[in-house]
This record gives sequence, C-alpha cells and structure tokens, in this order.
Amino acid sequence: MKKSVITLFGILLLSQPAFAGFKEHFDLAQEYLANYQYSSAITEFKNALKINYLDNSARIGLVNSYLARGTYYANNEKDYTKAADDYRSALFYLTLYPTDESSVRNSSHAIAQVNNSLNICFDLIKFDTSPSSRFEKAKQLRAEGNFAASAYEFSKSLADKTYVKESLEGIGDIMKLLGNDPKSVEYYRKAVAVGPNDANLRLSYARILDNMGEENLAVEEYNYILSQGTENKEVLYALERIYNKKLAAKPNDADTIANLGAILQKQGKLDEALEHYKKAESIDPSNINTRINVGTLYQQKGDYRTAVVAYDSVLILYPDNIQANLYKAQSLAAQGENKEAQNYFKKVLHLDPGNRIATDELFNSAKKSMTTAQYMDYVKKNAESAQVNDMLYSYALDLHKQNNLEDAIKVYTEITKRSDNPEVFVNLAVAQSQLKNYPDALATLENAKTKFPKNSQIEDAYKNISAQDVSAKFDRAAEFFNNKDYENAIKEYLKVTPPTADSMLGVASAYQNLNNNTQAIEYYKKALNLKPTDSDIAYYIGVLYAESEDYKSAQEYLKKSLALNKNNKKATEYLASIVSQINTNNLNEAINLYDSGSYDESMNILNKLIVTDPMNAYAYYYRGMIYDTKENKQEAVNNFKNALKYSTSDDLNILNYLIAVDLDSMEKYKEAYSYYQKYASSNAPDDEYKQYSSTRLEELKDYAK
Repeated sequence: MKKSVITLFGILLLSQPAFAGFKEHFDLAQEYLANYQYSSAITEFKNALKINYLDNSARIGLVNSYLARGTYYANNEKDYTKAADDYRSALFYLTLYPTDESSVRNSSHAIAQVNNSLNICFDLIKFDTSPSSRFEKAKQLRAEGNFAASAYEFSKSLADKTYVKESLEGIGDIMKLLGNDPKSVEYYRKAVAVGPNDANLRLSYARILDNMGEENLAVEEYNYILSQGTENKEVLYALERIYNKKLAAKPNDADTIANLGAILQKQGKLDEALEHYKKAESIDPSNINTRINVGTLYQQKGDYRTAVVAYDSVLILYPDNIQANLYKAQSLAAQGENKEAQNYFKKVLHLDPGNRIATDELFNSAKKSMTTAQYMDYVKKNAESAQVNDMLYSYALDLHKQNNLEDAIKVYTEITKRSDNPEVFVNLAVAQSQLKNYPDALATLENAKTKFPKNSQIEDAYKNISAQDVSAKFDRAAEFFNNKDYENAIKEYLKVTPPTADSMLGVASAYQNLNNNTQAIEYYKKALNLKPTDSDIAYYIGVLYAESEDYKSAQEYLKKSLALNKNNKKATEYLASIVSQINTNNLNEAINLYDSGSYDESMNILNKLIVTDPMNAYAYYYRGMIYDTKENKQEAVNNFKNALKYSTSDDLNILNYLIAVDLDSMEKYKEAYSYYQKYASSNAPDDEYKQYSSTRLEELKDYAK
C-alpha cells in the first residue's frame, strides 16, 4: 500500500515577543500562517529570530510553518523533494538550533513524527541515506540557499569520519549566518578539535569568539593563525583592537603593552612598536621577552648590531635562552659574520637538537662561505642521513635558479646516486640541456626511465629535450649549408635520430648542391617514405631524374606529385616539358630509323608517339611517308592530311603536293586537282615539284568543275 505523508500539528507557541521590531515580524508571520501563506510566514519568523535568536515562540512558529508547507507539498502537489527539504528545515530548528537541551527533549514527540514524514519522502524519492550522499546533498542545499535543510544534512553526514570536520564547520557557518552565535561557537570548536591545523577554520572560530566578547579565546586563535607565517591584516587589526581595549582597562600592564608592541611590529609600525617595548620594559625590566622583541624589531629594520646588543642583554642573564641565541646567530649571519654565526647556531642545536630553523640557518651560513664541492662534503658529514638528499636538492635548485648550471649539475649528479625522486633526474637533464649538452641530458633521462618506467614527467622531459636536440642539429646543419659546407651539413643532418622527413630533405638538398644526383634522389626518396603525402618531394625526385635523362622515372614521380596535389603547378609544367622532350626524342629516333630504311621499327615508334601526342604533325608526316613506301596510298593520304591539320608552320607545305600525287595515283583526280592547286599557289620554292604541279593542273583542269 502506498505510504502517505503524515500531517503535523500541535506544536504550540510558547510565549509572547518582547524585543523591539520583533513583534511586527512575529505578528505578521502568525497572520500569514493562519492564512496558509506558508512561505511568507517562514520569511517573517526568520526575521523575528534574527532579532532574538533565543525566542522559542518564533522558533516553534517557524517549525510549524515548515511542517505545514512540507505537508502541503507532499499531500497536495506530490512534490516529495520539496517536502523533504521543509521537513529537514523543521528538524534543524527542532534538534540543532535550540541552545537549551530541554527544548529538544520537550519536542521529542514532534521530532519523531517529522522524522517519520521525512523517511516516507525519502522512500518515495529513493533518496540515498549514506553519509557520503547526505554530505553532497548538504553542499547542494547550501549552494541553493536552503541553509536550515543543509545544516540538518551536514549533521547526518557526521556518521562518517571522512566528513566530520567539514560537516561541523558547515553547521557552524550556517548557525553564524542565521544569527545563533553560541551554537556557531559550539560547532566551530568541535570542528577545530578535529582539524586543528586548518587556519581558515580557526579564523572563522576566532571571529565568532571575538564577536561574542570571548577575547582571550579569540586571541589564542588569532595567535595560532599568525604562528603559521601569515601576516593576516584582519587578524592584526583584531588583535590591536583587543589589546587596546585591555590597555584601556589596565594602562600599566607591562604584558599588554608588550603584546600590543608585538602586534604593531607585525603591522610594520616599527617606531610605535619600539615605544611600547620601551614603556613595557620601564614597568617590568625583568621581562626578557620584551628585550627579545626589541632585538627582533631592530633585526627587522636591518640594524643588526643594535639587535645583537639587545640579544646580548638577555644572554648575559640567561646564556641558554634559545630564542636569543638563535636570533643573535641570524643577525651575525646577516652581517656576514658567518663563522661566529655558525657557533651560535650550533649552540642552539645543542640546546634544542630538533630546531629546524637553526639547522637550516647553520647550513645556509656554511653555504655562503664554501665552494660547491666543500658544501656538498659539509652536508654529507654534518646533516642527518635522512636529510642529506633534501638539503643537497634544495642547494642544487638554488644554483639552478642562479643559472650556475655547471655547479647545479655537479650537485644533481651527486643526488642521483642514491635518490628515488624523479624530479632530480629531470632537473639534471634540464640543466644539461641548457648547456646544450643534449647527449648527456638524454642519457640522464634514459637512466631515469629504467628507475621510474611509468613517470610521465620524465617522458615529457625526454620528448622536450629530444626536440631541442633535433632543433640544435638542424641549426648546425643549416649553418654549414648556408656556408656551402655541404659535406658537414650532411653529417649533421644524418645525426638526427630517428631520421625525419626534414633531415632527409636536408641531406638530399646538400647532395644536390654537390651535383651528386644519385645520392640526392636516394635521400629524397627516404624523405618521401617518411612523408608520403608530400607532393613537392615527389616533384624534386622527378626533376632530378629528368636532369639525369631518366625520363621514364621522371614521368613516374611527376605523375605521383600530381596525384598527391593536382594543383601543383610546377609539377604540371615540368611533366609537360618532360613529355615534350620524350616525344621529341622518340620522333628523332623514328626519323633516324626511317632514314636508315628500318620502316617497321620507325612505324612502331611513330604509332606510340601519336598515342601520347596525337597532334604531332611530323609523326603523321613520317608515318605517311612509310605508308607511301609500302604503297598504302590511302593511309599515306590520311596521315598527310593529319600532318597538314596539325602543322603550325609553312615547313610542311610539301604535304599538299604529296597528298595530290597519292590521290592522283589513286585516280581521285578532282580531289588531287584541289591539292595540286594549293601547292602551286603556296610560297614553296619554284622547283620541279611546283612545276610538275602546274603542268598536272593543266592536264586535270577538266576535273576542276
């Protein structure tokens, strides 16, 4: 049977409003609720609670409004998602919002009813109630501005420790937003207990403590934030305000005056800070912290000598004070007195072996006074074995940033002997490549690949440096080439591995300039194999074959060039010139064969020539002559006519005579008359052929009609 959502009533308003402005919102909210205007009622009850977050009547009125609207969504609109959000909000104000636990106990029956209605909605919308799902839902509701429902879902994601800190912080944020500062403090405090190193969380906690007048607790949080090395202006201003307030209450409290001086110092107000320190010291001369602060102030100003005097005034009384020894060592190092500074750093480490600042400063001081080799030995001898690689790596990075590449390479190389950090190998290779020592850089990365076979950083560096290596080889080759030192250019191009189309083109071009077409063709072919769609490379091969008079191969590659790019104008024109040359050669061969009486061989060549060059007048002329010789007059006439048709000069005027004679012999007198007439009227020499034509025209004049 389908479940239905339970309608909830019976949560009564408990008291009358008392705060100024509160009553107007409260009365208006009740009026809206009585008239079933639930959304407006919710808005006004929220406004009332912002004025007095402790008022139970407004809280319960808000609960009733959410329940009424949720029930309407569920039973009337069947919108169980919206209904669930309102039930969540109601449960938030019933269970999480009250500052008085008795209020929660008194609403236990209502809470059970609302939970039942919410669970029915969850069933109907198939809501995943796992902590991870509820955490994501809480974030979604918060983004939508549905804060009460969001806080309720955050409370349910607390079941998984993964979400505890963020959920507690989320509820704290919402309580603060809704004006319930005590509850906000409660949840921030719990969140800080889970995540004590979260500076942003602790800043939120400090702000709410400060707002509530919990100044001592707020100061603890503000000081923690400053201890993380962040000079947060908001924090400094807040602390200045708090200490000024304390000072107003106790004007002669040395600690307060000194603390205010420290805040002013962090703000960079050094002169004001110094005045406060002096005043604090005059009230309590025994406070060594004030003297140390004076020293740090002068240290901050860069007046290291005065700082040392301040630290010495402490060390006379307390020679083992760690801070005074440390700060004095730093001041001495800043003045360049490295050896004396090292003695004080060593003293700090004797007093506090784990002092990281002293350790770092000691080695920094040594670094400034030693060569690279000396410092490497110093680190290996004096640093803890677990820290050696990290310290040397930091040193190498500094050298690298300073562009001291040779020394950086020495240190990186030392680290790689025992490092499991792939970055060291990458940086070593980068430094080597910056010195253009690409073979060593690539060898470094090859070694790194064996140690870290799946490291993408190494792969990327290898590709990048390989590209640089190739580019450098091309640059050297181009320089040789431009200086016409083609032999060395070839050597440089051949160093590019693996070979590329461009490197093979470089070799080919160099051989071409050396007039070694055979080798040039070989390397152009290798380039084409690497770049098989390049029309220009095929064209270059065709040209070289043509220059070598291998016209068959020339045609093959020029046609290939055009197959790859039909718009290659150079290939089109050169192929045409090759074909023309081949045809000329074939015609000359056919003529020679004709002249020597090898008519059949000549005819074979002429037949092929006419196929490739069907407008070649001389090919038709000589084929006609062969047909004449073979007494095949009609074929002779046909070929002579074609020769005459495609002739572009007067060189073949004799064709009219030849056609006329053959037609005459075939007793085609009328047609013969016409061709005799053309020849006789031409500008051919007045020789025996012309005379015969005139004589024969007279004899055939009856056929002229």
